[in-house]
Amino acid sequence: MTREFDVLVIGTGTSGYTLALACREAKRSVAVADNRPYGGTCAMRGCQPKKYLVATAEVVELAHQMSKIGVRPATGIDWAALMRSKTAFTSAVPARTENDFKEAGIEMFHGTSQFVSPAEITVNNETIVRAEHIVVATGARPAPLGFEGEDLVMTSEDFLELASMPPRLAFIGGGYISMEFAHVARAAGAEVTVLHRGERVLKNFEPEVVDQLTDAARDFGIRIVTNFQVCGAKRLNGSITINGNKDCVDVYQADLAIHGAGRVANLDELNLPAGGVEHSSRGVIVNEFLQSVSNPCVYAIGDASATPLQLATTADMDADVAAENILSGNHQKADYELVPSAVFTLPPLAGIGMSESEATKSGLRFHINRGTMTRWASSRRIGQKHAFYKVLLEDGTGRILGAHLFGHNAAEVINIFALAMKFGLTTRDLKKVLWAYPTHVSDLKYMLD
Repeated sequence: MTREFDVLVIGTGTSGYTLALACREAKRSVAVADNRPYGGTCAMRGCQPKKYLVATAEVVELAHQMSKIGVRPATGIDWAALMRSKTAFTSAVPARTENDFKEAGIEMFHGTSQFVSPAEITVNNETIVRAEHIVVATGARPAPLGFEGEDLVMTSEDFLELASMPPRLAFIGGGYISMEFAHVARAAGAEVTVLHRGERVLKNFEPEVVDQLTDAARDFGIRIVTNFQVCGAKRLNGSITINGNKDCVDVYQADLAIHGAGRVANLDELNLPAGGVEHSSRGVIVNEFLQSVSNPCVYAIGDASATPLQLATTADMDADVAAENILSGNHQKADYELVPSAVFTLPPLAGIGMSESEATKSGLRFHINRGTMTRWASSRRIGQKHAFYKVLLEDGTGRILGAHLFGHNAAEVINIFALAMKFGLTTRDLKKVLWAYPTHVSDLKYMLD
């Protein structure tokens, strides 16, 4: 059986969902297909359930760090109760997503999609779906680890489904997934080790601020081992033994090992060669309009496209841009400049704009405002022992070139810097604002002097 539509979207995460509804609202015939429960990574296996865990861990840690200033510390995390709360949210996502599609008049297919020609895919090798435009929105998956015993290593998705917290965890890789879940696990009482092959964790963030986070994590009880190249894992006497470095002689043991060593575009099942769709490990190769460079029928959005960032916010932007180009012809371009990002550790780290090394290479004349925030009232009233800011300002103009924060509410405060940088507000403009006081945002004035 062959079905025909104006637009077929493969994937029902945040980008696929947004694009499908936009095209349907414009009266196009739209179908969606997914081989997993509808809802995608962010809502089901990523951002949202992760924040359930992080929020709980944050409250517990805040209670402990405020124990000397009037708070009786919480006993800890009730992991089973936390999992029930998280699951109550995620389990409702598929039905809610399908209901939205049904009400919009979007046709739904369940199963694995594969290209059979540039404008046709099959679902479960049964139904043929032909579309004028096919949108790949299949997200990302954990990257292959490439060592013997990698099947013993759990993914972040597995971590989000843990029935109980084991005594010892090892995280392989020092990216944001490892660092966030390491803090959650530590707050839940586990002994935690992060094994990272590079010299510094969180390589995409400002090094000086990452160093502050690393010190805080170690103070929190997280063991961070850098320059450690994992070469194998095996199960021994009920534990997992992780070997690494030269001749695999260095050994760490844990009850569970978690994959935090990066993600790649989730494209393997699509049979892209049959559709004439060029791709790399980073995703479908697209032009500035998010259209495949080799097949004009195809657009790719979110983590499935070979674009600079893998963030929920940019995935939604991709969806808006691609939908507009599908509906009105290619004229709108995605803008990946000045996008804030955050790592939800305890406390969080956030950044936007240039690093110090990037600003130096740019040839711009600039100066740096930096310093610890631990003696500020906003830190003292919550017993915060680690907090730091680093703001890069252009000489003469007061233009903000970059902002990098580590401390409570950093992921919220960075949005003020993002707003200012996006719309060209200078330090003089920000100083004119009478912020609600006392708040973490009102601390901006100390960072800009």
